Amino acid sequence: MDLTDLAIEPITDEKTVFNELLSSNLDFENNRATFAIRHNWHSFPAKYPAELPALFIKNLTKKNQIVLDPMAGSCTTLIESAFLERISYGFDIDPLSLLLVKAKLSNFEVLEAKKIGINVLENAKKTFENNALGLNEELKKRFDDETQKFIDYWFLADTQKELLALLLEIEKIELPSIQSILKLVFSGIIITKSGGVTLGYDLAHTRPHKVATKTPNSAFGEFGKKLNKTLNFYQNLPEIDISLVEANAQKMPLDDNCIDLIITSPPYANNAIDYMRAHKFSLVWFGHKISELKNIRKNYISSETILKNNSTQLPEFCQKIIAQLMLHHQNKAKALLRYYSEMQIVISEMYRVLKPQRACVIVVATSVLKGVDVETQHCLAEIGKSIGFELIKIGQRNIDRNKRMLPTSHTKTNSQIETRMHQEFIIGFWKP
Repeated sequence: MDLTDLAIEPITDEKTVFNELLSSNLDFENNRATFAIRHNWHSFPAKYPAELPALFIKNLTKKNQIVLDPMAGSCTTLIESAFLERISYGFDIDPLSLLLVKAKLSNFEVLEAKKIGINVLENAKKTFENNALGLNEELKKRFDDETQKFIDYWFLADTQKELLALLLEIEKIELPSIQSILKLVFSGIIITKSGGVTLGYDLAHTRPHKVATKTPNSAFGEFGKKLNKTLNFYQNLPEIDISLVEANAQKMPLDDNCIDLIITSPPYANNAIDYMRAHKFSLVWFGHKISELKNIRKNYISSETILKNNSTQLPEFCQKIIAQLMLHHQNKAKALLRYYSEMQIVISEMYRVLKPQRACVIVVATSVLKGVDVETQHCLAEIGKSIGFELIKIGQRNIDRNKRMLPTSHTKTNSQIETRMHQEFIIGFWKP
């Protein structure tokens, strides 16, 4: 039975409902086709199943109430909120996340988009066949030296010209909604589990590695297939307020006590899933320099960059975990200190914007660093309690690794990457 279809009897005490949800089976083994259609447009690592936010949204809010995801990622929570007729707000600083969501939140006519997409493909083929010299000149002007070096390493010369020919046609489109969806298609032929148009494998898992003997697929052929698949999945969103804003979750542009429900999944500690490592493969084609993307990555909450003069006072349990890791690797311990310190700020912000007597759901998985389990779920639970949240329960679910797009090791079958990340935890906070 699908939990999202359960009709829970009205109970005055919403905390009881919340506890029942957290105690239920959250594995969602049988994903319904409707959920896949809404979200399987583009590879994005570590997405939680859409049934998860849908369950809490359906049972803890009413129509036109406000749902927030402060670290929106691929925007699963926002989209499910829209289909359940809730108002939703999201924040993120990842350029690919902002690009994908801009496309997902667009409403347009599918037949018109398909016609324009086919024209883009046909015109790009003609340019490639008849003006290879012009494409080479444009490639030289389009990228700085560092970015061009990256592109030359991962993309064959002919693939570069095919991609540029497609992109030049996409940039001519005057309808923003259709241009956004075609950019999503373009990005999707680059960031894939396998195949794709680069010399890399496992971009979707954020563990790209180069295979010099690989024969990349034609960008034109992949674009045509991805265009049809994406538009076949597309569903217009309901006419309801839904927005994603470029903003840091540590300082959200929201009033106090304005949100009815928070559902989010923060990055893994210490950059265990390195989003930018894969995202840059398509972002460079949209005008982002490698140097710029490196600077953005440093601002990620999961970044391993160590902050100077970190004077944050964390709960005793968190300090204990950091001290254990310090015995094995000082820099990783300092990066973990940064992670929990920044998450403390984020959780404080979530507490500030959430209405009293409302729920906050944080989906996390732990990491093992140098043999030390950093116990993310318990550390964040302690942080939340120190801020003022009541901890209702920490639920648990088994991860379908294939659907979650988690990294795998290419050399060790018993590596830490392989042995961790099989479960995730659903922290249930309640604001008194």
